[in-house]
Amino acid sequence: MDGLLIGPATRRQAIFASVCAFAILLTLALAAPRARDTLPAIGPFMPMCALTVFTTSGIAAFLLGARFAATRVAMLAALGGAYAFTAIAVALQLLMFPGVFARAGLLGALPHSAAWMWVFWHGGFPLFVIVAELVRKRLPGPAFTRERLDARGWLLIAAPAAIAALLGVLVTHVDLASPFHDVEAVPALAPGAAIASNTAGLVICALNVIAIALVLLKGRLRLVLDLWIVVALLASLVDTSLNTLSIERFTLGWYVARVFSMFAPGVLVCVLVWEVTALYRQLAEEHASLIRAAARDALTRVYNRSYFDEQFRAAFDRATRSEQPLSLIMIDVDHFKHYNDAFGHLHGDACLGAVAGALANTLADTHAGGPRPSAGFVARYGGEEFALVLPDTGAEEAAALAERARQAVEQLGMPSPASGGLVTVSAGCATRDAVVATSPNALIEAADAALYAAKHAGRNRVSHAGASVV
Repeated sequence: MDGLLIGPATRRQAIFASVCAFAILLTLALAAPRARDTLPAIGPFMPMCALTVFTTSGIAAFLLGARFAATRVAMLAALGGAYAFTAIAVALQLLMFPGVFARAGLLGALPHSAAWMWVFWHGGFPLFVIVAELVRKRLPGPAFTRERLDARGWLLIAAPAAIAALLGVLVTHVDLASPFHDVEAVPALAPGAAIASNTAGLVICALNVIAIALVLLKGRLRLVLDLWIVVALLASLVDTSLNTLSIERFTLGWYVARVFSMFAPGVLVCVLVWEVTALYRQLAEEHASLIRAAARDALTRVYNRSYFDEQFRAAFDRATRSEQPLSLIMIDVDHFKHYNDAFGHLHGDACLGAVAGALANTLADTHAGGPRPSAGFVARYGGEEFALVLPDTGAEEAAALAERARQAVEQLGMPSPASGGLVTVSAGCATRDAVVATSPNALIEAADAALYAAKHAGRNRVSHAGASVV
């Protein structure tokens, strides 16, 4: 069960991802010419976006790590490392940013610490995606066995996170020169001159382009993962481009860039959550199918004794609470031992299967022809004995159904060696009265007694337990 993420992409998924990619590029084309237009300042917008990026990146790293543990595909671990790096880097950048938590930033931030963490954040993500693509080529498929899913695999996730933390230590202990031009005039979050003169912006954009090219060349968009990694990288590219074009905060380009900074990890989280939902639905369906299969008798394909024991008691309890009738018909194949002795067990098994089918069809025809809900069922009680449980069914209706079932078996036309005639059944009916309270075992005993009365009376007939069982 590899799941949606590393499964082949369908045409619909490819079209949807293409629409998203087109919308991202169209937004860049529309926003770039007006990137420096000033908009109303919303002070909490930047920390809100940073916290969103931290949260979604952390979730993406966790979910990719979980998928790696399930599939042992090394690329998923490496990709989880890219998002782990992003989560740590953006958290450090937010803590260091002047004016958010402290006037000069926390963690002993230097004047250019936040700017450098922004560069590392935006450059590290495509760089580690490139690493993930190289890991895909070197370690295709399940690279680790379940027995050897050790620190080497988890290192692909932990190492980028550790690198982000080390970079944070570096920028708070070494007074690096600003990665941007005109540092005095530009805020520390996303400053920069025009892209033509901004080396940091050019390098980060180049890394995003290289990462996109590698995904296209290595994956060829065959997998769902390839589609959405390209979309995430395009969002990261637009984020960097607009941040580079926008000199001041609270401009059109700055706001749109913040939105795409949230979109880059958020899109993969949505896909991963959708995958978990799809896998859960598949697991639930398979579990329900297994439960249904376990409730069936392997030979006759009607319900088995365990199902009868559970559901008959539940039906009896419901009938007691609602003061409704409940009927039980016990049916036994006449002279079945002689049939087995004469024709062998294989023919005996086929005989039981045919009888079970006739009983099930009789019950189905009854449900289809009347207003009663199809709550009744047929079960193999043991050996050649069957039970029909009939909720909301009175004594007369049960007796009529038992007679139709008897006729249906006789109409199968299977020869019987016992009397030179056909295979027949005997039936015993018992009904719980709507007023008199009794136990499930008492109703079974009454139906069983009626069955043996029918057999003693000559077989191939229906016997009743008389009045309602007390």
